[in-house]
Amino acid sequence: MPYFLGRETPPAPLLTTVQKCFRTPDIDEVGLDGSHLTFFEMLGNFSFGQYFKEGAIDFAWEFVFDHLKLDPERFWVSIFAGDPELGLGEDTVAYEHWVKIGQPTERIVFLPRAENFWSVGGPGPCGPDTEMYYDWGEEHGCGEPDCQPSCTRCERFLEFWNLVFMEFELHVDGKLSPLPTQNVDTGMGLERTAAILQDVMSAYETDVYQAIMRWIAGQSGVAYGDSPEATKAHRVLADHGRGMTFLAADGIAPSNEGRGYVMRRIIRRAVQQADRVGLEAPYLAQLSDVVIEQMKDGYPELEEHRDEIHRILTAEEERFGKTLERGLRLFEEIAQSGDAISGEDAFRLHDTYGFPLELTRELAHERGLGVNEEEFTRLMEQQRTRSRGAISKDDKRAAEFAKGAGFRTEFVGYEKIDVLTQIGALEEAGDGLFLAKLRESPFYPAGGGQVTDTGWIERDDGSGVRAELREAYGLEGDQALLFEGDGFAEGDRVRAVVAWALRFPTMANHTATHLLHKALRDVLGDHVKQAGSAVRPDKLRFDFTHPQQLTDDERERVQHLVNEKVFENLPVRTFVTPIDEARRLGAMMLFGEKYGDQVRVVEIPDFSRELCGGTHVRSTAEIGPFVILSEGSVGAGARRIEAVTSGEAHAYLHATMREAADLRAELERARKESKRPKAEPAADFEIVANDGGVVLAEAKSLKGGALRDLSDRLRQQEKAAGVIVGSVDDGRVYLVVNLDESLVGRGLDASKLVRELGKHIEGGGGGRPTLGEAGGKNPAGLRGALEAGKQAIAAALK
Repeated sequence: MPYFLGRETPPAPLLTTVQKCFRTPDIDEVGLDGSHLTFFEMLGNFSFGQYFKEGAIDFAWEFVFDHLKLDPERFWVSIFAGDPELGLGEDTVAYEHWVKIGQPTERIVFLPRAENFWSVGGPGPCGPDTEMYYDWGEEHGCGEPDCQPSCTRCERFLEFWNLVFMEFELHVDGKLSPLPTQNVDTGMGLERTAAILQDVMSAYETDVYQAIMRWIAGQSGVAYGDSPEATKAHRVLADHGRGMTFLAADGIAPSNEGRGYVMRRIIRRAVQQADRVGLEAPYLAQLSDVVIEQMKDGYPELEEHRDEIHRILTAEEERFGKTLERGLRLFEEIAQSGDAISGEDAFRLHDTYGFPLELTRELAHERGLGVNEEEFTRLMEQQRTRSRGAISKDDKRAAEFAKGAGFRTEFVGYEKIDVLTQIGALEEAGDGLFLAKLRESPFYPAGGGQVTDTGWIERDDGSGVRAELREAYGLEGDQALLFEGDGFAEGDRVRAVVAWALRFPTMANHTATHLLHKALRDVLGDHVKQAGSAVRPDKLRFDFTHPQQLTDDERERVQHLVNEKVFENLPVRTFVTPIDEARRLGAMMLFGEKYGDQVRVVEIPDFSRELCGGTHVRSTAEIGPFVILSEGSVGAGARRIEAVTSGEAHAYLHATMREAADLRAELERARKESKRPKAEPAADFEIVANDGGVVLAEAKSLKGGALRDLSDRLRQQEKAAGVIVGSVDDGRVYLVVNLDESLVGRGLDASKLVRELGKHIEGGGGGRPTLGEAGGKNPAGLRGALEAGKQAIAAALK
């Protein structure tokens, strides 16, 4: 981002990249279909002030057709349709150049901001984009006249490359301004492109994933596609196996927070799925070896850290494996009642058997049960409170260490987040941890509801030796710090750095709590007093005294007042003054809080004045939009508001807009569906012939992935050499030909056979030697197609 904003000089004006990516929101979706992945690779090319729209499109056209050699008839593009709120019209430059270079106008579509405008999820660089899609063919479509790229009803169009024209900066007030230069940032999904080149509709059917699945099948005796359960297990193990291997190579170990918790979730989810297909432990280290052998040429760090990867994965596998069987047994006993899983039971599965809440939720969902997550969260918070009491001895050790150091650390974190300083004292704490006192420190220790900073220190000798901050202990005007790492000694000159990406939203949230406090008093009355708060990078929590739930009008007025003060761009001032002077000024003080003779006041002129030692933004405009997520009771006479600001608020509002658009689309689909004549319910499928190693079946209202899955299941279930399945859905007819490798060896090709059979149904098709698909418009020809296919397979079997 600094390169686009002109704040830093890029390594070169033209760059290409291969980025390894991990997408956490999709963890629980992996395995349920053939599209969701967590770990993937993104290919990109960047231009900083060099070529722009025409150049990016020229390069894309050359790569797609001269190098990938895709079929031009299957190539579609989408273009930004403009947005009145942003003051932007249609991207005619991109449209005209696509047409000029040879793209047919009938395969160019204009899509709205939600689809074809890229931003960082809040203030920052942004711009319109053009996206490239591969058309799998009408037989995979929904049949609706408006079926086109971004269609949510079917799998026909696959987006595989995005060209972002990064030319604007989005500000907190929603306005755009031009960037110093016009830039290009592209992203091509490697796995999606591989699926296109290998003519398979799912990444899981590409060679990389199939190699992993062959190893799983060889170890377990259960193949991909043997059953729906086996298919899910193979997908989870293949995807999570790739993800956990790369995370471990980056030094991420399982833990209960942050990236470590993501690691724990995917390992434990993989272990649970491995149990379902009968993999015998230990197996995760071997699974990682399959990934390492595949990927080590491109990522040599995998081979370099192979032993450490084995150690991390095996330790967590053994830890969870000891309790998995008993935990699953307990879950089955709980689930037998048919009632929702209580928070107490979910907590017991978590606390005693190591089941992440997400795993319990997934198991419950498979049985159509819910989980009382509110009760689970309350029990977890009670446990954390007990744990905080249990670690008071660590606080005592830190206090004794700081006292013995003989000097006070100067906190400079209000003004600086990156300082050169010295380690004035150091003490080893075991397990790779050490206590340190810096002469000057930018790190804010938790206090006043604000969380401890995230950051690191690194030696100022060019060695790159670095240690991560794990805890900061506030000690009445002094502090001691706990780091994880090695290679440091007392007297070392170090650079101490606070992670700005986390500090800034924390500051925005903290200032927002002051605005919220005053807004609540203005709307509800002076009886409102702060009763607690939690200020984090992702959201804020504010507890206050009030006897009843806020009405919709009160909630709206509070939110409006906070946003009004944000957009007034009021300065945020801080000063230290005697406490008596602060009282005279009317500064808000928290009941039960102890204050010294000198206090720090945070003031927003003509609106708010509070005593506070936390970090804050320089003006209210830096807070960005303020959105209340929830308001509820936390006890008699006390309420709690949770809210988001800045980028999180922008992302929430964007998601809300998308959800509203999806709901409108769903209502429109329901309206159209209600006008259609209702079909009589029918059996799912019927085997119409089963002899000589050939199975013919007719299904009702199946197509796409569901029809392919049925063909896989029938071939496994009936131990058939070949299966042909046909289905009629909404006036169209679909065919799938599924052949064993032995038939391919005899010269039979499913893609060629299905094209011949497609003539019976007045359609066409294609695929690969073992699996072909066709679609047509003549349902009356289905039986003829099935019989012709049977004769072709039977002839090959002779």
